[in-house]
Amino acid sequence: MRTYQQKSFDSDYGHARYSSDGGITYSNHQPFSPGAAAVWVLRRLALVIERLFVIGKYQFYKKTAVAPSAMRVPVAKVAILGAFAFFVFRKDASLEMGMGARQRADMGGRPVAETVAYEEPKSNKKMSPWGGLASIFESKDYFADEPGDDAEIKRTKEYIRRFKDLAVEESARYGIPASIKMAQGILETNAGSSQLSKKNNNHFGVKCFSRTCKKGHCSNFGDDSHKDFFRKYGSPWESWRAHSKMIVSGKYKSLLKYGDDYEAWAKGLKKLGYATAGHYDKTLIELIEKYHLDELD
Repeated sequence: MRTYQQKSFDSDYGHARYSSDGGITYSNHQPFSPGAAAVWVLRRLALVIERLFVIGKYQFYKKTAVAPSAMRVPVAKVAILGAFAFFVFRKDASLEMGMGARQRADMGGRPVAETVAYEEPKSNKKMSPWGGLASIFESKDYFADEPGDDAEIKRTKEYIRRFKDLAVEESARYGIPASIKMAQGILETNAGSSQLSKKNNNHFGVKCFSRTCKKGHCSNFGDDSHKDFFRKYGSPWESWRAHSKMIVSGKYKSLLKYGDDYEAWAKGLKKLGYATAGHYDKTLIELIEKYHLDELD
């Protein structure tokens, strides 16, 4: 046999070949196996994890000066928890995938997103399994105009929208329910349309009993008598503030004990003689309940 010729044969280790120097070389030409590739990847991954673990131990010791061997880690518990979490998430993912496939099958093979865009809802209202419980938490604007409102209701709501913030502010400062002040303002001014409110900016029918008042302090308006004089204010705000001070400093101060009980306030104002009308308290209560003024309290 010539020296440059090589003889080859098959062996248990693969294809073997004699080399020119008398040695034997092997070359494995076995077909590629996905399992073998997976094993190789897992081994490489385990090696990387092991190296990262060693680096982590070193950094931990460097930062804390505590030897990792001195710390006891419940490896078994950690492994069990990890395995449990893996199977739980895997089950949820499988269940979600299975439901998605079922929906696509029931919908004629169309994707779910495409089907949602394709089918229009029958109603604009979103149905909830809680049976409308969410509607309890939805805030309604009771003071907004509605299609069926007549001129009087619209005028009253406009007055409420104009002074509701001021009513809440006065309530916080002086303790008078905002619903009571608003109802009195609506009643005394006919929702801002009375001449007394327009000319004198007097929104609560506050009278002047002084005989030495200066010019411009009050003016005559026929009420119970042609001699009745009512206060004049530079602005509606001044009228609202003067009314608050009058309530908390005069004979009506005792009503503060009722807090936000607007019915007790209305009856108390009537009893203490705020107005001469016999149904004054009932009218205030009716206004509060009709226009939901207690929402301001």
